[in-house]
Amino acid sequence: MAVQRYGFIFKAPGMQFLTHNGRLESDTFAATLCGVAGVEEAVLVAQELLTRHVQLIELCGAFTEAEVEQVRAAIDDRIPVAAVQYSAETRQRLQQLSD
Repeated sequence: MAVQRYGFIFKAPGMQFLTHNGRLESDTFAATLCGVAGVEEAVLVAQELLTRHVQLIELCGAFTEAEVEQVRAAIDDRIPVAAVQYSAETRQRLQQLSD
């Protein structure tokens, strides 16, 4: 069975999960997108996504491995939690944007 309800959480300065969120839907798929400022908010969002019967949560590449594990543990690993990962080359290019 394909994923029909998906959640994506991204982390960036100034994001507030109650304000920075949205939903995209078709007849067969629904995606909930939510911006957070930190992992504490991501945990709250992940717990809320469970109540909406989301089948998969993905976290943006700004989350560390430890933060991904923190989110996973907060929902008792009831659904898959994955994270976007970047190649070494892409990480280097992203770092240049910060310089």
